Amino acid sequence: MMRGKGEAYWGVYPYLEIGGIRVATHDLFSVLALLVGFAIYYRDLRIRRLLEPRIVFISLCALVGGAIGARLLLAWEHLDFYAQYLGSAPITWVIENGGKSLIGAIVGGWVAILIAKRALRYPRSTGDSYAFALPIGVAIGRIGCFLSELPLGKPTDLPWGVRVDPAAAAAFPYCPGCDLPMHPTMVYEIAFNVVAVLVLWRVRRRFVVNGDLIRAYLLAAAVFRFAVEFIRTSPPQLLGLTAPQLVLIPILVYLTMHFARRWRSGTYKLPAAPVASTA
Repeated sequence: MMRGKGEAYWGVYPYLEIGGIRVATHDLFSVLALLVGFAIYYRDLRIRRLLEPRIVFISLCALVGGAIGARLLLAWEHLDFYAQYLGSAPITWVIENGGKSLIGAIVGGWVAILIAKRALRYPRSTGDSYAFALPIGVAIGRIGCFLSELPLGKPTDLPWGVRVDPAAAAAFPYCPGCDLPMHPTMVYEIAFNVVAVLVLWRVRRRFVVNGDLIRAYLLAAAVFRFAVEFIRTSPPQLLGLTAPQLVLIPILVYLTMHFARRWRSGTYKLPAAPVASTA
C-alpha cells in the first residue's frame, strides 16, 4: 500500500524483482497459472487412466487456441491500436501489447480441443479433468491482473473500493475512474473461483455424465462474468453490452439448454428409496 495526502493507495506493480531478475508481473502469474492448471489436469487424467500421447497433443492445441482466442476477442475493440502500430512496430510487440481476454482464451481453447479431437478421432470426454484446473488457474492469473493492471473496475462508494496511486494511474493511457475508488473486479473473480472449487468438490459425484462437471462450472462462470461486466470498464459494443457479454450470450444459451435437457430427461434425479418389506 502507498499513502499520499493522508489517503491509502493500492500500488500497481507491472514488474517484480525475483532473484535480481526483473519479470513482468502479469506474465509471471499467467505462466504460473498455466503450469499449475496443466499439472492438475494431467494428474486427473492419470487418475482416470486417460493420459496418452493424443491427449497431450490435444492439450497443446488447447493452449495455442487459447492464446489466439485471447487476442481475437479484444482485437475488434482496439482497431485504433493496431492501426497506429502495425507497420511501425514489430508484429510480436503489437500482438503482445494488444490486450488479452480470459473469455476469448477459454472459447479459443474449447474450439481447438473440439477440432483436435475430431482430427485425431479421439472419442472420449476429458472436459471434467479441467473442472478444477480451470478455476484454480484463473484465480492465480487474476492475482497478476490485480497487481499489474488498471483500471480495476468502475468507481464505487462501497467500503472496499480500491484507490490507486495517481502516478501509477498516469502510466496507463486508458484509465477511466482511476481518480476514484474502484470495484476490485479481479478480486471478485478470484473469490468466485475459490468458492467454485469448493462447491465443485462437494457436488462432483452428483454429475454422473462425463463432461457435465466442467459445463456446470462454465455456466456458473459465464453468469458471474456477464454480471461483473456491468461494473468493469469495457466499452459497450451493441445494445449497451460489452464484447465479453456478447460472446457470453450464445455460451449461456447453449449451456442452459444443455442442462435443461438433462433435467427433463431425469439424468440427475436420485432413485426412489426402496420400499421396506412388511412380510
